[in-house]
Amino acid sequence: MQGPGFGGGKGQKGGWGRGQCGGGRRGKGPGGFCVCPNCGERVPHERGVPCMQVKCPKCGTYMVRE
Repeated sequence: MQGPGFGGGKGQKGGWGRGQCGGGRRGKGPGGFCVCPNCGERVPHERGVPCMQVKCPKCGTYMVRE
């Protein structure tokens, strides 16, 4: 015989932890631009290369993702 079913447990399907849609370090996708925080120069983001590793072609400052 089972009880009234008031447990607060979450199983595999309805869990609250890190799932497909949240948590973890994830990039912003393949498109977009890398932008220089110093001079504002924009270059297309290259897939597989973090913008933080790209130097601005104008002033040499490391770029950030837009």
